[in-house]
Amino acid sequence: MMVKGKSLKHRGQAMVEFLIVTPVFILLIFGTVQVALIYSAKTTLNYATFQAARIGALNNATYTGIRKGLTRGLAPLFTTSNSSRGPEVARDIAMGIDSGGGRKDAANEVDGFVRIIRVSPSSSAFSTSFSGFGERNSDRITYIPNSQLMYRDTRTRANVTIQDANLLKIRVQYCYELIVPMVSRMISSLSQLNRTKSASYHKYEDKSQPRFSDLNRGYANEAAASSRSLASYEDLCSGRGGSKNRERDSTGFIISAEATVRMQSPAYDADANSIFGGYMCDGDRMSCP
Repeated sequence: MMVKGKSLKHRGQAMVEFLIVTPVFILLIFGTVQVALIYSAKTTLNYATFQAARIGALNNATYTGIRKGLTRGLAPLFTTSNSSRGPEVARDIAMGIDSGGGRKDAANEVDGFVRIIRVSPSSSAFSTSFSGFGERNSDRITYIPNSQLMYRDTRTRANVTIQDANLLKIRVQYCYELIVPMVSRMISSLSQLNRTKSASYHKYEDKSQPRFSDLNRGYANEAAASSRSLASYEDLCSGRGGSKNRERDSTGFIISAEATVRMQSPAYDADANSIFGGYMCDGDRMSCP
């Protein structure tokens, strides 16, 4: 029997095909949007990390200076103003801070979901014995001299020269929140499959310097265990006791960036700032291997 040119057994075929294809198509669109947001966040973090290194180089490589640079660099991710004028951007940031974490802003993101690793100068370079370059100033803070570097002794201590010890290299880990519906939990869950990778067939794998594509829960935990300075997924995405726990909600995705600049001031092994000084090299917000 034919109905308008089609047999009865073919009636509804188009509807079945539509029901099969539509969810896949929607997931593809949502996934593309989320990946684009991750890429945008990664690009912004690259700039923010360089900004943090530049300001840190001018402020004795302290946590306070590096944090200030990161906050400024990440601010474009969380401003909602249609204008690029300074006062309106500053108002957006202030509203976020005043919300106590209820509204996203760069300062709360840095304080809750970022770890800074000061790769160089290393802690051993601050030694005041013959094995390091450390000296003490009038405030009893150990520092690495920064003046007249071209005329200083070029002998190696702590595996570097004093010229190399005046290179500030930082690595920043950031637990970015996946926000697109449906695909956020899917990406976070599927990323754990990467824990099955091994160096035997991934010859470029280096757990101490994870690649962007490998920065997920499984790989982050492996890298943290091998380096003892990188943060694990659980540590970084928990929010440090804040109201939003991205590790518990499976909405975190770790991205990272690095920057290296020449120190423009003596590097300190302590931060005298009364508010943020206690976080310097505490192993949580800032790690100093």
